[in-house]
Amino acid sequence: MNKRTGILLIVLTSFAILGIAISQVYWIKNAHELKKEQLDQRIQMGLRVVSNTLFELQNNPGDHKIFINEYQCAPTHIFEHLNYSLLDSLLSSELSSLQIGTDFEYGVYLNGSDKLIGGNFKHCEQQILQSNFKTSLSCLRSGSPYYLAIYMPNSNKMVLRDMISSFIISGLLILIIGFSFIYTVIINYRQKKISLIKNDFVNNMTHEFKTPIATVSLASEMLLRPEVQNNNEKTKKYAQIIYDENVRLKNQVEQVLQTAVIDKSESQIRKRDLDVHKLLDDTIRNSEIFIHERNGNIHKNYSAARSKIRADRMHLTNIISNLLDNAIKYSPNKPVIWVRTKNIKKGILITIEDKGIGIKAEDQANIFKQFHRVHTGNIHDVKGFGLGLFYTEKMVKEHGGFIRLNSTFGSGSTFEIYLPFNELRNN
Repeated sequence: MNKRTGILLIVLTSFAILGIAISQVYWIKNAHELKKEQLDQRIQMGLRVVSNTLFELQNNPGDHKIFINEYQCAPTHIFEHLNYSLLDSLLSSELSSLQIGTDFEYGVYLNGSDKLIGGNFKHCEQQILQSNFKTSLSCLRSGSPYYLAIYMPNSNKMVLRDMISSFIISGLLILIIGFSFIYTVIINYRQKKISLIKNDFVNNMTHEFKTPIATVSLASEMLLRPEVQNNNEKTKKYAQIIYDENVRLKNQVEQVLQTAVIDKSESQIRKRDLDVHKLLDDTIRNSEIFIHERNGNIHKNYSAARSKIRADRMHLTNIISNLLDNAIKYSPNKPVIWVRTKNIKKGILITIEDKGIGIKAEDQANIFKQFHRVHTGNIHDVKGFGLGLFYTEKMVKEHGGFIRLNSTFGSGSTFEIYLPFNELRNN
């Protein structure tokens, strides 16, 4: 899939998800309006049922009186003597049976009046007078322009409560779809990036392997010539070249294999008591030949009073070798390297400083990532697979320590490695 097609798919999918979200909002809005309309109808129906019940009780009063002292009051004021206790009981019973609830206030008023005659209300008189939930009480007195009105302050909350499950399900589905899409895009981007890095790694590895193979092939061809076979110095020279290139090829293969082991979490750390200063001296001795060939210098300053720790000698040697190798490779002129030690936090801090080209700020964040290489113009001007520092950081962490980088582009780099003592057997 090319870049343009990928961007087009992302845009189209984004619009599709946005369309789904908008349609869900529209559906929820319509559902809310429908629920509200149904609730209004149930409330209105409840009022009509109460009105009919009052009419029936008036014709067959039994123990229930619709009006209290109705024969002692003027006909125009009879609704002031309505049995509001009975009315309250009828409203509560009917609204409960309709599953509407009993959180309501009501009142009776003369049509066109701005004041309630009676009822059960606190601070909602105006809301009751303006309520759409009302029914005429003319059934109790023919031609009487009186109305029974009800106000439910929590009607919207009741609708939302009935729809809460729909809200949650719709919201979760939209979030899941959106998260899945974003996660897929991120994974796809990472996979593409990894694919490009690995392609670069394979190309670089092919170049790195071809160089020693070609050198060995050429040296072997020279050894087969009679004039070389009769010259001991030339024979020894070409044999040494074959040996050196074979060691180089072996080290390159070993580095790739070590990284594969780390990826599978199969690396084995065999900790032994060792002296860091002695290990540094041995490792520096092997690197000095390359430093001296370029007329460089390596300086040592061992300030650590306690230099013995428990660590894996092979891995620790590889760690120091990688850092020294980088210090040499990234010093375009005469390499000047400092190796220092000091004790901190129940351990030892090893510092390797060079005066080379340094590392740009944008590269420092990725310097310990697998396959990452700092390019200096020509892709093959510095040998390596981009595995050395990745391996170094992993092994330092396996030992319970940490590694830090401090670098200024054009001025050099400083790597600090902290390794704990790890409970020495013999202090």
